[in-house]
Amino acid sequence: MTRIQRSAARLAAFGLILAPVLAHAQGNVSAAATAMGGNYTAVARNFNAVAWNPANLGLPGNSRFSLAFSFLPGVGTGPITLKDLKEYDGVVVPESVRQAWLQRVTDNGGQNLSGDINLTPIALSIGALAFSTTTTIRAAGDVPVALAEVLLFGNAGRTGVPLDYTFADLALDANVTTTFGLSYGESLPFVTFGDLAVGLTAKYTVGNVAMSMRDNGSALTSNPLQILIDAPIVVTDTSTWNNGSGLGLDVGASWQVGTLRASAVVHDLFSSFAWKTDDLYYMPVQATFGQEGGTSQLEDILPLSGASTALQSELRSLLDESKVTPTLALGLAWTGFKRITIAADLRQRFGDGLELGSKTEFGVGAELRLIPFIPLRAGVTSIGNGMRYSGGVGLEFGLVNMQAAAMVMAAEGRNDAGFGLTMSLGGR
Repeated sequence: MTRIQRSAARLAAFGLILAPVLAHAQGNVSAAATAMGGNYTAVARNFNAVAWNPANLGLPGNSRFSLAFSFLPGVGTGPITLKDLKEYDGVVVPESVRQAWLQRVTDNGGQNLSGDINLTPIALSIGALAFSTTTTIRAAGDVPVALAEVLLFGNAGRTGVPLDYTFADLALDANVTTTFGLSYGESLPFVTFGDLAVGLTAKYTVGNVAMSMRDNGSALTSNPLQILIDAPIVVTDTSTWNNGSGLGLDVGASWQVGTLRASAVVHDLFSSFAWKTDDLYYMPVQATFGQEGGTSQLEDILPLSGASTALQSELRSLLDESKVTPTLALGLAWTGFKRITIAADLRQRFGDGLELGSKTEFGVGAELRLIPFIPLRAGVTSIGNGMRYSGGVGLEFGLVNMQAAAMVMAAEGRNDAGFGLTMSLGGR
């Protein structure tokens, strides 16, 4: 095997193991929310209200001022999961195990990779007004069964006899968007029983970049022994960070009676976000690696008109379908004991779009303050045919607050893991 071949093999294996996967609520700023399993619709205060429910800004309990920064990344894969790989860290995987893994990939129709990362450089609130800006990176990929077999067994495959493989269905999609949200909550004075507030979040989303890669005939041949790569990439205009935009609106309400709070919010009740599809570009990616060496063709980025009609149609369609869709969230929170908060959320997303993960989620989260300035949090959430488990801890020193969270998820043949960090002033 040549040096180029070895490098290509390592990169392919690295991609199989480390491709990102994790979905958070769009614009989530709070590691505390992540630690409670995302069951935060009725709990969110201060800068958190932008992502969860703007109506909470109109209720008692908000700080006069808060400022925060957060980073929420994750990683995962399936049906060969991170847990599977961890069990054989640093040792040779037995053939029987690789056979079982490949059977799972075959039954699933391939190995799936997907995820997102939220980065919020600034989120703040001043009284009943709050603002945040969040950049979200999303990725989704598919490793075909044939490529998974080569990665697990080499070019001889599971039978030990050299075969020819075609890598149809190899795909990777990614996009980066930035959302600016401005929220306001207002208490309704005419309510005589408890406190009732309503709120709005106006959002402006910019599509920074989108990319799609599709296989166009990649293969591994046994005679002669060589790898043929043909995987064209289509991208949005790389000379600008505005490749789509649109306005969106969240509408929420919250009602608080003593230690009980009930909240409801429709995220993206209206959204005009759409990608620009007139200025797409095309980059042919072709290479051949054999025993005698290799050749490659990586041309300059060309107008999409240089690609085949079928590829143009498929990739334009993918961008057209990457829209923001509405989500209904209902939440309850109870603080019947001084140092315990219990919360529950039900979320239903309508339609397919930019967000990843299950359309329906139901969960319960809790916060315990045995030591008042060190909150301990945990949550469990039902996601489709799987579960997500979360936990975290905070350190709150008056004005300065630090929150950390971790989560694991086993759902729809996947095993994902992620963490979150939030630093804030004046609120949490």
